[in-house]
Amino acid sequence: MSGREVRLQPRDTRWMEFIAQQGGVPMSLIGQVEQIGSSQLHEMVKRWKSVGRVLVERVDYGAPGRWRNSKHFDEPGAVPQGPLWVYMTREGAWGYLDFDPGAWWPKPTTVAHLTALTELRLALTGLETDPEVWTSERLLRRRLRTESGQLGAHVHDAWFQDIGDPDKVWAIEVELSRKFGAGRLMAAMARALDAADRHELAGVLYFVRGEALRRAVESTGTRLAHKRGVERLSNLEIHDLDTTLSKKGVR
Repeated sequence: MSGREVRLQPRDTRWMEFIAQQGGVPMSLIGQVEQIGSSQLHEMVKRWKSVGRVLVERVDYGAPGRWRNSKHFDEPGAVPQGPLWVYMTREGAWGYLDFDPGAWWPKPTTVAHLTALTELRLALTGLETDPEVWTSERLLRRRLRTESGQLGAHVHDAWFQDIGDPDKVWAIEVELSRKFGAGRLMAAMARALDAADRHELAGVLYFVRGEALRRAVESTGTRLAHKRGVERLSNLEIHDLDTTLSKKGVR
């Protein structure tokens, strides 16, 4: 797009602020939300890249798919492996966050979790970027470190303002696979609940993938309640992730 000025529209800057808060998003998810085809999607992200605010790269984390070579983001003749991810440059993210987030790039070990978390955010709050409505993990880490000088034992995946009762804020946890061994799941859930209490939140909303994992989290929640001398934990809710996404039209 050399030779003419690139003008960003409000929708472009909204996406960039959203991406800055999340860290990065799969490009296909942008197209799904915008309801546009591959060519239009790639042209849109190419426009963002041309102004020097975003980076695009493939992340091979074993996800199934038939990846097609992109004339905009792949080398000619390269065999693509994994989906394309869009993330802000360090300077670009700094401009939207008002603090230096440090160097960041999508890692194969974390992008599956971040994809699910971003899908959930879009399902619950759309492209809303008010940090009081949805406080991403990146923003939480900054906020909690600024308030106390240290992060503490646990940082939630996000905080979410209750749509029905805006005075309530819930912690969000997304679980895609079982934590096995030495009571790891119970320890993780206890830390999440204790952190919610410490920050005076309404509780923790767990979104889990798959029936087996849901049963494991429910069973662990029951055992944790009995360990704490109550029949059930009033500050814990467990939801099926994919059912939630399907109901909201994200999947």
